[in-house]
Amino acid sequence: MREERRISTSVRPRRPGSGSGPRARRRAIEASEPARGDFDEVAHSTALLLAQAGEVESALNVEWLVSRFLPWWGDEPTHFNTGYFESTVLAIVDELEVNGDSVALTVLHGIEAVAGGVIGEAAAATGNRLGAAGASTPAWAWHIGQARAVEARVTRNDEDESAGVIVEYAYPDGTGHALAAFIADDMGGAVKFMGLMKPFAEAVGGDEIPFETVEPQEAERMVRQALKATDQTHARLEGDPSVHEFGALAWSRVRE
Repeated sequence: MREERRISTSVRPRRPGSGSGPRARRRAIEASEPARGDFDEVAHSTALLLAQAGEVESALNVEWLVSRFLPWWGDEPTHFNTGYFESTVLAIVDELEVNGDSVALTVLHGIEAVAGGVIGEAAAATGNRLGAAGASTPAWAWHIGQARAVEARVTRNDEDESAGVIVEYAYPDGTGHALAAFIADDMGGAVKFMGLMKPFAEAVGGDEIPFETVEPQEAERMVRQALKATDQTHARLEGDPSVHEFGALAWSRVRE
């Protein structure tokens, strides 16, 4: 399995509290964290996110970066308390609005596409305000969130219900990639590891991958079910790093 160039990021939002609005969110975060001098976790994480986003030039790499940044995927992740992180991520969205430049708007589009839910809605509203104020993005950023499944392959285990699933996606401009997930029967049907690949034809030099061809909708259903079954706390702290890296990206493609 050949992966595309990795985007290195150490953006890991810390524990928030509760509240709404920029000031309330900051107060909640400060109240829930031990004193650490003058260190500003939200500003630091925002700066890292912007610095890394400024180095990418494709919709996929923005979505990939956001996937690594987000602490979870889905509306009701298994064994994961979303409220623990939500205020911090929303505060970072506020900081992106304060920055207000093209890179910030591009990141907001990425968060809108990958996160969904309350965070996705907040990113969308913030991006709309920046756009109305005159901010713009590169033409390639128009493709963020627009990839669609075009082909899928599955390989099954003869001894149990484990399966490898690969779904190929294409953007409106014709560029493509594939997301792969190994679903482990001994983990209750959860995702054990994931990967990012080139499109099928490019990945194998035109030869057929020896997997069963299935409808993309069926393959996405399998991945969706497996991601729902995945213990995200375990995946984040003890599981294969690829699950946290690609989990949110994959979920953004397969959610209903």
